[in-house]
Amino acid sequence: MCRVLVVRGSFSGIVRIVLYCKGGGCGLTVEPMEQVTADMATLDRPTSTGSVRTMFDRIAPTYDKLNWMLSLGINRLWERKLVRKLPKAAGGLCLDACTGTGALVPRLAPHFRGVVAVDISPQMLSRGRKRCQGIDGTAWIESDAQDLPFADESFNAVSVSYGIRNLPSPEIGLRELNRVCVTGGTIGVLEFGQPTLPIWRDIFKVYAKHIIPAVGEYFSGERGAYEYLPRTAAAFPCGTAFEELLKNTGWTPRETISLCGGIAYIYIADKLPA
Repeated sequence: MCRVLVVRGSFSGIVRIVLYCKGGGCGLTVEPMEQVTADMATLDRPTSTGSVRTMFDRIAPTYDKLNWMLSLGINRLWERKLVRKLPKAAGGLCLDACTGTGALVPRLAPHFRGVVAVDISPQMLSRGRKRCQGIDGTAWIESDAQDLPFADESFNAVSVSYGIRNLPSPEIGLRELNRVCVTGGTIGVLEFGQPTLPIWRDIFKVYAKHIIPAVGEYFSGERGAYEYLPRTAAAFPCGTAFEELLKNTGWTPRETISLCGGIAYIYIADKLPA
């Protein structure tokens, strides 16, 4: 198993303290779960890590099934392609940030000495651990990707699938991922975008606005979450706009791949010497 040798922020060994600070004061806060999920349905961007954690904890039991159903299984092809694009380091470590239920971990593990999977949602992580039972060299850590508990230059590669847009500040998250990546290392991002062809774009808008929430509500009971997810995808920068975001956070884009006419993109970027 991989061990986290240097921790900072809200982690110390295996003890996690959750403390919320706002307006100069600190304390523990409890938000009604139903209200958080309902409010998220109207947002184009998440407003706090707490609301994101609550939403994904609630949809975790049906998350993998719905991903497969709503993408007709294409999500697995995209994930496989992302892993193929990452350089392999048999003696190195890979960070899978915003890992969710760990879909990438079984694909990443054969190519690295260890894979560290990080996510803000304990329920998603719990399912990831079960998915990856028997895979050596994996560690599962509950952490905010905007404030990681790792030393500088800890990882040879970083992967993020469908997670960057769910950070309250993608800029802070990308800078933090750059910090923990070695110089010469690579990040691979799989994220939703917007279709470019007008007819395809119109068809996908109808699918995202009506079909995804309806199916999501039927199988998970969480319509708000499945209204929120397409809305964030529609509002999030993609293609050259996301390349600019990578450049502004310390990365050098190397390759951008449009998937299914722009529904999703794979971005490969390197951390080059300053």
